[in-house]
Amino acid sequence: MRMNILGLEVSTSSAKTIIYSSDNGVVDVQSIPYPSEVCDVVSQDIEGMYGTLIECTKKILKDNDLNIDAIGISTTWHSLLLLDSDKRPIGRLRTWADTEASHTSKRYREDTTLSSEFYKKTGCVIHSVYPIWKYMHIKAEDSATAEKARYLSSQQEYIFERLTGERAVSKTMASGTGFFNINTLDWDSDILNFAGLDKRALSPLVEPTYFAPLTEEAAREMDLASGIPVVIGGSDGALNQIGAGAMEEGIMTLSVGTSGALRLASKVPVIPQEPSTWCYYLADGKRIAGAATAGAGNCVEWFVKRLNSHSGLGFSELEAHMEAIDRAEAPIFLPFLYGERCPGWNDERQGGFYGLKGEHLIGDMYYSLLEGILFNLYHCYIILTEVMDIPKEIRISGGITNSDIWLQMAADIFQREIITSQIEHASIIGGVALALNAMGELESLDEFSSPMGERIEPNRDMAGHYRRRFEKYLKLYERI
Repeated sequence: MRMNILGLEVSTSSAKTIIYSSDNGVVDVQSIPYPSEVCDVVSQDIEGMYGTLIECTKKILKDNDLNIDAIGISTTWHSLLLLDSDKRPIGRLRTWADTEASHTSKRYREDTTLSSEFYKKTGCVIHSVYPIWKYMHIKAEDSATAEKARYLSSQQEYIFERLTGERAVSKTMASGTGFFNINTLDWDSDILNFAGLDKRALSPLVEPTYFAPLTEEAAREMDLASGIPVVIGGSDGALNQIGAGAMEEGIMTLSVGTSGALRLASKVPVIPQEPSTWCYYLADGKRIAGAATAGAGNCVEWFVKRLNSHSGLGFSELEAHMEAIDRAEAPIFLPFLYGERCPGWNDERQGGFYGLKGEHLIGDMYYSLLEGILFNLYHCYIILTEVMDIPKEIRISGGITNSDIWLQMAADIFQREIITSQIEHASIIGGVALALNAMGELESLDEFSSPMGERIEPNRDMAGHYRRRFEKYLKLYERI
């Protein structure tokens, strides 16, 4: 039976909608960036975010006269929205990019016993990215706001409740909060006591395939029929794994977009001895272990728009300037312009070019920039593969796929074959897969497949070069 799934996604910068046919795949995709007053990256006006999503939904439905059989939701991990006793928002939603709680989380992280116990329970490092530490910071610095808060919410929970009238959070989303026990797959009572929270302040936990009917009010807003099943879905990182067809163990997804991430599905929690990588809930009882970096495409954008703004050179022109450089003599770039997530979780870590000389030109610096971003990811890869098997396959996605040179650098640094993905919107497609599974159209998430693109083979002659360069990078990382 043919099914049409409407996928809804809210990211850090835009709202996106997709119509997916179980017979023919993607029918249409629409995206609307948030106005500047709605989102400044670190925070969002929740009503403005929801309004943009509704606008995007109405646009795609107007352009495509199709019956919708189900709705799937995709949102970002690690957002925090405080609600009052009437479930009205208190201020703006804080996104994963909000590091205001950095000094609060740093203080708790210095307690090694607490840090270790928290990590083993949650799979989350003590860091400002996680909602628990954002909340602890608010309690410490803004007690008046904390006292008004009766409920803790997120992008996913707010959207799901607006669409269905039901309060719930998927275990996938909850696993990225710091309140969730990755071993028991439930809210952790010890952590709630530590945070001074009653369990009723958090939403009831459900599987990411859980669904409820679209309300009449939401249906009117979206120009849809009421009663359509709304599948709660999960977060972008987990849904990327599902959308890329990588639920099977041994398939690593490597995303290099605004930030960077690498992930592997696992049947059991994967918690290294020292806090470094993370472990969240995926779906179907599986976990997802991985690492996320703060600097990737945002560093490239900084270089092109700020450091290189006077020359007006575009990406292809900058890559052309790389051809004549001596790569062995290029400076080393540490990609921590926006602090550090994995592997060191240090908001105060700084980035920049090291070993920069007067004879270095724009091509040397651009090469170092691309290399440093990949070195950060490779550093995480080494740590992750020390506690998990070496992946049998690496699938890459994101802005990096627009650059043949950068893709080849990735294959050469990892010394692995890298496979590009032909799927452009893996996370929202992951939400669609959950909806198909929830509706019985897809028997198992393991069955969902993604078309593969180009295979990039590593240049074995470059292995020694990058090994020496990476050793320099690590020495600088440890020293600075």
